Amino acid sequence: MKEDKKQGMFTQLKKDVRKRILTGLLLILPVYVTFVVIKFLFGFIGGILSPVVKKTLYFLGVSMPNTSLAEFIVTFFGLILTFIALYFLGIFAANFVGKSIIRYFENLLTITPVVKSIYSSVKQVLHAVTLPGKQAFKRVVLVDFPKEGTKSIGFVTGASECGDGKKISVFIPTIPNPTTGFLIFVDESAVTNTNLTVEDAFKALFSAGVLIPESISAALKTNITPSSNTEIS
Repeated sequence: MKEDKKQGMFTQLKKDVRKRILTGLLLILPVYVTFVVIKFLFGFIGGILSPVVKKTLYFLGVSMPNTSLAEFIVTFFGLILTFIALYFLGIFAANFVGKSIIRYFENLLTITPVVKSIYSSVKQVLHAVTLPGKQAFKRVVLVDFPKEGTKSIGFVTGASECGDGKKISVFIPTIPNPTTGFLIFVDESAVTNTNLTVEDAFKALFSAGVLIPESISAALKTNITPSSNTEIS
Protein backbone atom coordinates (compact mmCIF):
# COMPACT_ATOMS: atom_id res chain seq x y z
CA MET A 1 0.00 0.00 0.00
CA LYS A 2 2.77 2.42 0.93
CA GLU A 3 4.62 1.52 -2.25
CA ASP A 4 1.55 2.33 -4.35
CA LYS A 5 1.13 5.63 -2.50
CA LYS A 6 4.76 6.55 -3.12
CA GLN A 7 4.39 5.62 -6.79
CA GLY A 8 1.28 7.79 -7.06
CA MET A 9 3.03 10.73 -5.40
CA PHE A 10 6.02 10.34 -7.72
CA THR A 11 3.74 10.26 -10.78
CA GLN A 12 1.91 13.38 -9.58
CA LEU A 13 5.24 15.11 -8.93
CA LYS A 14 6.40 14.36 -12.47
CA LYS A 15 3.16 15.78 -13.86
CA ASP A 16 3.51 18.93 -11.75
CA VAL A 17 7.15 19.41 -12.78
CA ARG A 18 6.30 18.89 -16.45
CA LYS A 19 3.37 21.33 -16.18
CA ARG A 20 5.52 24.01 -14.49
CA ILE A 21 8.29 23.63 -17.06
CA LEU A 22 5.79 23.89 -19.92
CA THR A 23 4.21 26.97 -18.34
CA GLY A 24 7.63 28.58 -17.99
CA LEU A 25 8.50 27.69 -21.58
CA LEU A 26 5.26 29.24 -22.89
CA LEU A 27 6.05 32.35 -20.87
CA ILE A 28 9.67 32.78 -21.93
CA LEU A 29 9.46 31.60 -25.56
CA PRO A 30 7.53 34.62 -26.92
CA VAL A 31 9.91 36.93 -25.06
CA TYR A 32 12.93 35.11 -26.49
CA VAL A 33 11.57 35.16 -30.05
CA THR A 34 10.79 38.88 -29.72
CA PHE A 35 14.31 39.49 -28.43
CA VAL A 36 15.86 37.57 -31.33
CA VAL A 37 13.80 39.49 -33.90
CA ILE A 38 14.63 42.87 -32.36
CA LYS A 39 18.29 41.89 -32.06
CA PHE A 40 18.35 40.90 -35.73
CA LEU A 41 16.63 44.16 -36.68
CA PHE A 42 19.09 46.20 -34.63
CA GLY A 43 22.05 44.30 -36.05
CA PHE A 44 20.82 44.62 -39.63
CA ILE A 45 20.10 48.34 -39.38
CA GLY A 46 23.17 48.93 -37.27
CA GLY A 47 25.38 47.28 -39.85
CA ILE A 48 24.05 49.60 -42.55
CA LEU A 49 23.59 52.90 -40.74
CA SER A 50 26.07 52.73 -37.86
CA PRO A 51 28.89 54.23 -39.99
CA VAL A 52 26.59 57.08 -40.99
CA VAL A 53 25.58 57.81 -37.40
CA LYS A 54 29.19 57.58 -36.18
CA LYS A 55 30.42 59.98 -38.86
CA THR A 56 27.59 62.38 -38.05
CA LEU A 57 28.43 62.30 -34.35
CA TYR A 58 32.11 62.79 -35.17
CA PHE A 59 31.23 65.77 -37.39
CA LEU A 60 29.22 67.27 -34.51
CA GLY A 61 32.17 66.79 -32.20
CA VAL A 62 30.59 64.03 -30.11
CA SER A 63 33.01 61.25 -29.19
CA MET A 64 31.58 57.87 -28.27
CA PRO A 65 33.58 55.36 -26.22
CA ASN A 66 34.08 51.95 -27.79
CA THR A 67 31.67 50.05 -25.53
CA SER A 68 28.62 47.85 -26.00
CA LEU A 69 26.42 50.62 -24.60
CA ALA A 70 27.77 53.10 -27.13
CA GLU A 71 27.18 50.59 -29.95
CA PHE A 72 23.60 50.13 -28.76
CA ILE A 73 23.04 53.90 -28.70
CA VAL A 74 24.44 54.24 -32.23
CA THR A 75 22.22 51.41 -33.48
CA PHE A 76 19.20 52.92 -31.72
CA PHE A 77 19.78 56.23 -33.47
CA GLY A 78 20.16 54.29 -36.71
CA LEU A 79 16.76 52.68 -36.12
CA ILE A 80 15.14 56.07 -35.53
CA LEU A 81 16.88 57.44 -38.61
CA THR A 82 15.48 54.54 -40.64
CA PHE A 83 11.90 55.29 -39.62
CA ILE A 84 12.39 58.98 -40.34
CA ALA A 85 13.88 58.17 -43.75
CA LEU A 86 10.98 55.83 -44.59
CA TYR A 87 8.47 58.51 -43.56
CA PHE A 88 10.01 61.17 -45.78
CA LEU A 89 10.44 58.64 -48.57
CA GLY A 90 6.69 58.03 -48.40
CA ILE A 91 6.06 61.78 -48.62
CA PHE A 92 8.47 62.03 -51.56
CA ALA A 93 6.77 59.14 -53.37
CA ALA A 94 3.38 60.80 -52.98
CA ASN A 95 4.15 64.00 -54.91
CA PHE A 96 4.42 64.45 -58.66
CA VAL A 97 8.22 64.79 -58.86
CA GLY A 98 8.77 61.79 -56.63
CA LYS A 99 6.36 59.66 -58.63
CA SER A 100 8.13 60.60 -61.86
CA ILE A 101 11.59 59.73 -60.50
CA ILE A 102 10.39 56.44 -58.98
CA ARG A 103 8.59 55.54 -62.21
CA TYR A 104 11.81 56.16 -64.14
CA PHE A 105 13.86 53.83 -61.95
CA GLU A 106 11.09 51.23 -61.94
CA ASN A 107 11.12 51.27 -65.73
CA LEU A 108 14.86 50.59 -65.60
CA LEU A 109 14.28 47.62 -63.30
CA THR A 110 11.45 46.22 -65.44
CA ILE A 111 13.63 46.13 -68.57
CA THR A 112 16.59 44.49 -66.85
CA PRO A 113 16.72 40.72 -67.46
CA VAL A 114 16.26 38.49 -64.39
CA VAL A 115 15.82 41.54 -62.14
CA LYS A 116 12.48 42.45 -63.75
CA SER A 117 10.90 39.09 -62.92
CA ILE A 118 11.96 39.19 -59.27
CA TYR A 119 11.10 42.86 -58.77
CA SER A 120 7.68 42.66 -60.44
CA SER A 121 6.66 39.51 -58.57
CA VAL A 122 7.73 40.78 -55.15
CA LYS A 123 6.12 44.17 -55.73
CA GLN A 124 2.80 42.69 -56.79
CA VAL A 125 2.68 40.32 -53.84
CA LEU A 126 3.58 43.01 -51.30
CA HIS A 127 1.10 45.50 -52.74
CA ALA A 128 -1.65 42.90 -52.83
CA VAL A 129 -1.05 41.87 -49.22
CA THR A 130 -0.32 45.22 -47.57
CA LEU A 131 -2.34 47.88 -49.38
CA PRO A 132 -5.83 48.46 -47.93
CA GLY A 133 -8.78 47.74 -50.16
CA LYS A 134 -6.91 45.31 -52.39
CA GLN A 135 -8.56 42.22 -50.88
CA ALA A 136 -5.93 40.01 -52.47
CA PHE A 137 -6.76 37.16 -50.13
CA LYS A 138 -10.53 36.80 -50.26
CA ARG A 139 -10.76 33.98 -47.71
CA VAL A 140 -8.68 31.36 -45.98
CA VAL A 141 -9.29 27.73 -46.90
CA LEU A 142 -7.87 24.28 -46.35
CA VAL A 143 -6.98 22.30 -49.45
CA ASP A 144 -5.58 18.83 -50.11
CA PHE A 145 -1.91 19.57 -50.85
CA PRO A 146 0.67 18.26 -51.69
CA LYS A 147 -1.37 15.05 -51.86
CA GLU A 148 -4.88 13.91 -51.12
CA GLY A 149 -5.52 13.39 -47.44
CA THR A 150 -3.13 16.12 -46.24
CA LYS A 151 -4.39 19.64 -45.56
CA SER A 152 -2.56 22.90 -46.29
CA ILE A 153 -3.55 26.47 -45.55
CA GLY A 154 -4.45 28.33 -48.71
CA PHE A 155 -5.72 31.76 -49.68
CA VAL A 156 -8.40 32.13 -52.35
CA THR A 157 -7.19 34.89 -54.66
CA GLY A 158 -9.73 34.79 -57.48
CA ALA A 159 -11.53 32.71 -60.06
CA SER A 160 -10.92 31.85 -63.69
CA GLU A 161 -12.47 29.87 -66.50
CA CYS A 162 -10.73 26.63 -67.36
CA GLY A 163 -11.48 24.05 -69.99
CA ASP A 164 -13.76 22.01 -67.74
CA GLY A 165 -15.51 24.93 -66.06
CA LYS A 166 -14.93 27.60 -63.45
CA LYS A 167 -12.03 27.14 -61.07
CA ILE A 168 -10.91 29.13 -58.05
CA SER A 169 -7.26 30.08 -57.71
CA VAL A 170 -5.67 29.19 -54.38
CA PHE A 171 -2.28 30.45 -53.25
CA ILE A 172 -0.49 28.04 -50.88
CA PRO A 173 2.42 29.83 -49.16
CA THR A 174 5.59 28.11 -48.02
CA ILE A 175 7.40 28.61 -44.73
CA PRO A 176 9.48 30.26 -43.44
CA ASN A 177 9.10 32.55 -46.49
CA PRO A 178 5.35 32.95 -47.15
CA THR A 179 5.96 35.34 -50.09
CA THR A 180 6.73 32.23 -52.15
CA GLY A 181 4.47 29.27 -52.67
CA PHE A 182 2.26 27.38 -55.09
CA LEU A 183 -0.69 28.53 -57.16
CA ILE A 184 -3.27 25.86 -57.87
CA PHE A 185 -6.67 25.92 -59.60
CA VAL A 186 -9.36 23.72 -58.09
CA ASP A 187 -13.13 23.37 -57.94
CA GLU A 188 -14.95 25.17 -55.14
CA SER A 189 -15.96 21.79 -53.75
CA ALA A 190 -12.29 20.81 -53.37
CA VAL A 191 -11.59 23.35 -50.61
CA THR A 192 -12.70 23.45 -46.99
CA ASN A 193 -13.70 26.95 -45.93
CA THR A 194 -12.64 28.33 -42.56
CA ASN A 195 -13.53 31.38 -40.51
CA LEU A 196 -9.85 32.24 -40.10
CA THR A 197 -8.65 35.76 -40.72
CA VAL A 198 -5.58 36.33 -42.89
CA GLU A 199 -3.68 37.38 -39.75
CA ASP A 200 -4.57 34.13 -37.95
CA ALA A 201 -3.48 32.11 -40.96
CA PHE A 202 -0.13 33.88 -41.13
CA LYS A 203 0.39 33.36 -37.40
CA ALA A 204 0.02 29.63 -37.97
CA LEU A 205 2.42 29.77 -40.92
CA PHE A 206 5.10 31.90 -39.26
CA SER A 207 5.01 29.73 -36.12
CA ALA A 208 5.32 26.55 -38.22
CA GLY A 209 2.06 25.28 -36.79
CA VAL A 210 2.74 26.13 -33.13
CA LEU A 211 0.04 28.82 -33.05
CA ILE A 212 -2.81 26.93 -34.69
CA PRO A 213 -6.26 28.45 -34.06
CA GLU A 214 -8.94 26.09 -32.82
CA SER A 215 -11.10 26.93 -35.82
CA ILE A 216 -8.78 24.94 -38.07
CA SER A 217 -9.65 21.81 -36.14
CA ALA A 218 -13.32 22.69 -36.47
CA ALA A 219 -12.88 23.29 -40.20
CA LEU A 220 -11.45 19.82 -40.64
CA LYS A 221 -14.74 18.41 -39.39
CA THR A 222 -17.23 20.88 -40.85
CA ASN A 223 -17.18 22.63 -44.18
CA ILE A 224 -18.26 26.19 -43.34
CA THR A 225 -20.36 27.76 -46.08
CA PRO A 226 -18.76 31.05 -47.19
CA SER A 227 -20.80 34.14 -46.57
CA SER A 228 -22.21 36.12 -49.45
CA ASN A 229 -19.52 38.79 -49.24
CA THR A 230 -16.76 36.23 -49.77
CA GLU A 231 -18.17 34.64 -52.88
CA ILE A 232 -16.17 35.13 -56.04
CA SER A 233 -17.92 36.21 -59.14
